[in-house]
Amino acid sequence: VQTIAQKFMDLCNQGKHFEVMRTMYAPEMVSVEGDGKETVGKEPVIHKSKVFQGNNAIEGQDLRGPFFCGDANASSGRFAVYSSINFTPKAGGARATHEEVGLYTVKNNMITREEFFYVGLFI
Repeated sequence: VQTIAQKFMDLCNQGKHFEVMRTMYAPEMVSVEGDGKETVGKEPVIHKSKVFQGNNAIEGQDLRGPFFCGDANASSGRFAVYSSINFTPKAGGARATHEEVGLYTVKNNMITREEFFYVGLFI
């Protein structure tokens, strides 16, 4: 889990979020937003992120972690990442900052689930 989490952080800090999804997410990936809405399947999860990036100009990000739950040296377990994203909606509107905590589940060295926790509504 620690190796997966560190690779996740390294790629995300380089702005390679889609490389993370393409190479580290399992085919049966499940993504759960803070409102409880689930997206099931690697390709639908990638599409959801492409839509967000297509609708918003990402101005910057601050990632912190990873934080571990359980044995970080196991091939299965969980890690969390704090993220703050600055973005401007392409359709118009003020620049915004969104903060969240992502909890990632790893099974057999693949990320199988992501759950996002945040305060209030998110665009």
